[in-house]
Amino acid sequence: MCECDVDGLPWLRVWKPEALVAPLGLALSLASRKQLGLFDLPSLNTAIVVLTSLDESPLAPRHRDSIWRAFGVPVFEQLRGSDGAVIARECEVHDGLHMIESLPSLKGEIVKDQCACGAETPRLRRREPAQRKSAAV
Repeated sequence: MCECDVDGLPWLRVWKPEALVAPLGLALSLASRKQLGLFDLPSLNTAIVVLTSLDESPLAPRHRDSIWRAFGVPVFEQLRGSDGAVIARECEVHDGLHMIESLPSLKGEIVKDQCACGAETPRLRRREPAQRKSAAV
């Protein structure tokens, strides 16, 4: 495991990771650079895990699509608490985030039925905040 930012991209290529874990902003930046031909990571063949927090919007379908189009690997979200620890994670079914711990401050729909992956843990379905409609002037 290594930790780097955009300045560490040349070193990341040398390291040749098969999977990548990155905050949403960095994952989107890498996807954009890849689509523009400014970045390539041919060793990436397993998955990208996108880290979000309670203060951020969730991984939106448009984000997932952008990252998928750029890298062609599955994209999973992991939600971190205020201390940085993962409190919920997405499985391959992509039907909410399996909650590791129950927190009353989580906003979204809590699903308590069994997931298609077989897990029986409650899942959090986060929703992206409604976007403001622009008024035509």
